[in-house]
Amino acid sequence: MKYYISLDTKSADKRVGALREIAEKAGIEVCDWTEVREGKRLVFVAPRAKYDGDGDIIFDYKKLSEDEKFVEENNYLTALAMKEIFDFDGAKILIIGYGKLTEQLEKVLTEADIHILQFNHHKVEAVRAKYGEKAYFETADLHKFPVIINTIPKQVIKLKKPLKSVVYELASAPYGFVNPDLMTNYKIEPGLPGRYYPKEAAQAVFDCIKRFVSKPSLVLGVTASSCCFDRLIPVVEELVKKYNIIPVMSENAIKTNRFVDIEQFKAKLREMCGNNIITTIAGSETLSSRKDIVASVVVPATGNTVAKLANAITDTPVTMAVKALLRNSKPCIVGISTNDALSGNASNIGLLMNRKNYYFVPFRQDDFVNKPFSCVCDFGKVGVTVEAALLGKQLQPIIT
Repeated sequence: MKYYISLDTKSADKRVGALREIAEKAGIEVCDWTEVREGKRLVFVAPRAKYDGDGDIIFDYKKLSEDEKFVEENNYLTALAMKEIFDFDGAKILIIGYGKLTEQLEKVLTEADIHILQFNHHKVEAVRAKYGEKAYFETADLHKFPVIINTIPKQVIKLKKPLKSVVYELASAPYGFVNPDLMTNYKIEPGLPGRYYPKEAAQAVFDCIKRFVSKPSLVLGVTASSCCFDRLIPVVEELVKKYNIIPVMSENAIKTNRFVDIEQFKAKLREMCGNNIITTIAGSETLSSRKDIVASVVVPATGNTVAKLANAITDTPVTMAVKALLRNSKPCIVGISTNDALSGNASNIGLLMNRKNYYFVPFRQDDFVNKPFSCVCDFGKVGVTVEAALLGKQLQPIIT
């Protein structure tokens, strides 16, 4: 398949020109948005630019931000740019938020006296353990800090009186402050990598595009059979060798459970896949427009999810992801893990087995003495089942 990059050649954004130069040097054809060439069209939309056309894959910053590697590189360039803007040597600064951008700011602004104000409840203990008295949770006296950097794209700070501190806004709209009119030195700094390091920023975009097109994409739906989450890790390690994995988790799957630390599991999944986890129905619905996705695989698939798929009920991120791809005749591979496979859910499994574009990872009774109706898929055969499904074949035998 021949690829070409389509972009706004008249854009004043320095990244656009740098990206064109990098792509052409790599032997990839580049043209303007107004032109259509033969091959798969990859459209790059610079931050704050508007694009109303179409394309096989549109790489706006929402799309690019799905790639963990790109986010890491872009955040690092943002941190470097901050060092260009302000002399942080010995400065007492408060960073609002403790996410990936904050981690990069810490690595770069090593000469600063860094304090953290954060709002993520599950990170409270970790932040307090790391920063001690320099850690704040939900409230802090902002007037004590000469420099403040906000990284949270949500209005979480409401000022009670005018603030004279220098405030740098690195988050996207709607930004972090409810009443920014009370700040006398408020600096919104969008698109720092493109302004200060356009070549490096363009290289990060190009590398991200290469990662997306070098492998076909596969949606991984994870439902709430959390006792199997540890067995899913080696499956993902195998799949990422051949596919760009887009993880989707149901609402119940992301809840605290007694089998794994769910935050650690999610972090591991994001790290392995290199993509953010979709956890909303709205997020899953957008997958229908992705032409690079070849299939969905739901593993582990609970009996609840199997029942919903069999009866066309779409009320979770995972079932919506499956529906979004089935509408384009993309196969769905199901790896069951349910205690009622041979009782209440037997009819639903039978319905899906007899339905077009559904394929099953071979499964077996996992404890026929204590749980005679329970069945679990063979996690070691997920990969080969996907390969067979992409050829329109059901891997046999189904029951092992």
